[in-house]
Order: sequence, then structure tokens, then C-alpha cells
Amino acid sequence: MPHTTNPAILSDREKDIRLFLDALNVELPSVNMAHGDEYVMIKLDPHAASLFRALNDKAVVFGYRLKGKVYPLSVVFLQGEKDVRFCHSTLLLDSYENETWMIPALRKAVTDFFSREAAFLLCSLEPTWVSAPLTGQSDCRIYWNVKPELKIVKDLFLEKFGEVVEIPLFPSVYYYNNPYDENLLEESLPDLGDCKDVLVLGTGAGLEAVCIALKYGIFVDATDINPLAVANTTAACRRTGTDRLVSAWVSDGFSKVTKKYDAIIFEAPLATEEKKIEDPNRYDFGGVLLKAILKALPDHLNEKGRLYLMSCPDLGPFAQECGIRGQVMRYFKAKSDVAIHKIWCD
Repeated sequence: MPHTTNPAILSDREKDIRLFLDALNVELPSVNMAHGDEYVMIKLDPHAASLFRALNDKAVVFGYRLKGKVYPLSVVFLQGEKDVRFCHSTLLLDSYENETWMIPALRKAVTDFFSREAAFLLCSLEPTWVSAPLTGQSDCRIYWNVKPELKIVKDLFLEKFGEVVEIPLFPSVYYYNNPYDENLLEESLPDLGDCKDVLVLGTGAGLEAVCIALKYGIFVDATDINPLAVANTTAACRRTGTDRLVSAWVSDGFSKVTKKYDAIIFEAPLATEEKKIEDPNRYDFGGVLLKAILKALPDHLNEKGRLYLMSCPDLGPFAQECGIRGQVMRYFKAKSDVAIHKIWCD
């Protein structure tokens, strides 16, 4: 008896996989019953591969076509230059919980493929990897069910849901439970009661946008230069029921932001003088982005609007002739000295 499924009925995880692949600009082959069961390799474009810091900007979506439909199983890439690691970002098989009949076949396909000789395996994925000096492997997987541990977030979730809601986290996006999110939320969230429109500039894992929408029931815009961060925000909003209030899109700073806001939340990349930046999500060479944001700020704040900024303690070198004023709300130390600033226009 043939197995049938309703393609409109997807598990939360399969919806998240589609978000993840859309963010990477990956289009899966259409269902085609004329094809037999087979492995499918889809190369990522260089920009998408660079989000994983993939060697030579090469990465591959590894999948398997079963009964005509292609199931993505993993994103595979290499990292490093001298010590090169074989990395994979696993798309768990139990994501397809509405099609449980095929999970054993997919597990067997994965086991068979990765049991083959290394040279054949690498050549099948990306021929240039065969000569790479591999020294190990790493699992850069998606975290499907993360429970935020920050007290301010847990308290809010418990108040609204009676439990701490599980939300996914895509690779290359900063983890939910870090001191940057904690300090920024503790200072900014209680101060937004009079706001109607808020922008989270650099949405990261989406936690700030979710918390603002959840606490006040107001509209929140969320932008980030990393499309996976935008996808992660959308996924987090779906899981918390705030998707009707949050709009998320890709923007480099204010480049694709056109309106004014009552408040802007910005966990800024820390200014650095190191020219070779391994992590542009966290570090900003010469503070170029920070200078641009502060200079353009008057065009994006309503009257009495303010920016809550996580950045270096001394903004003097970055805020000259910007027509802004501010105060430090909190100092704290993470990997370096950091401060939370409240900034407004003269």
C-alpha cells in the first residue's frame, strides 16, 4: 500500500528546516517519482557557505531522494587552514515526524554513505576536498530545542506560558544564554513600556525581539546582516506565538531600514583594530559600523526615541558630530569591557 502524506502538514522542525534552507538560498529539487532513490548534493553559493566560515567558501547540502522526494539531511563543509576539520550541521531525521514511515530508510542511507572510504565520500561531496589535510571532525548542528536560561527570559516565559518554551538555534547565530543578551535585556526591557514601535538592530538569535513582543504586545522589527539570524528570529517567534507582531529581514545596519522608532535595541559588534576579523558578527574593524549607526541615528528615532546600545564603554571616538547625547546604564565584563548605553538625539 503506498504511503501518502499531506505536504501542507509539516512538523515544527520541518518548517524550521525550510526556513533554514531558504535563508541559505537553497531550493530543493521538486518531487519526481520518475527518479529512483538516490543521494543528492546541492552546493551552497559562496555567501551562504561563508556564514559557516567554510574553507574556500564551499559547502554542500547532503540529502537523499526517497520515493521521489528529496530530504535534506546535513550541511557539510570544511573549516580551518592548517588544521582542517570536516564539519557537518545535522538536520535531524526525526524532524520528519509526520512521515515516520521513511525514517528507517533515511537512517540506512546516511549510515551507508558515511561508512564508505573517506576519499570516495569526500569526492562525492566536493572533489576539491580529497586533497585537504583533514585532522578531525566537528558537529556544528542545529539546536532544535533550546531552553533559554537567562533569568529575565525564564521569568517572562513562565509568566506568559507557565513554562520555559523550547526554541531552535541555527548554526552561526550566537547562543541564547550569553551575558550580552542578559545585560541588554535587563536594562532595556523594563524601559519600553511607553513604546509602540521598536527595532532590534542585529537580531542575532531573536531573543530580544521575542521578549519585547511577548511582554508588551507591540510591533517589533528585527534586522540582521546574517540571513540565518533572521531565519532564527522567525523560528523563535513561531514557537512563542509572537510571529504576528515581529517582522524580520536582512539589512546591513540601517541600509534597509526606512522608518523611525520609539526605541532601537542594538547589540553592536565590538570595535577592534584587528584587520583580520574571524567573526564579523562580534567584531567591527575600526568601529566603522558603529560610527555609521550613530551618525544615521537621528533619521531613525521618533521624538523622545532612544537607542539602547551594547558596545565599548567609551563612545567618544565613534560619536563625534553625530548630534546625540547619552548615559551609561551599566558596565560589565564579558570577553572585554562592555557597557550598555542609553542614547537620544539633541
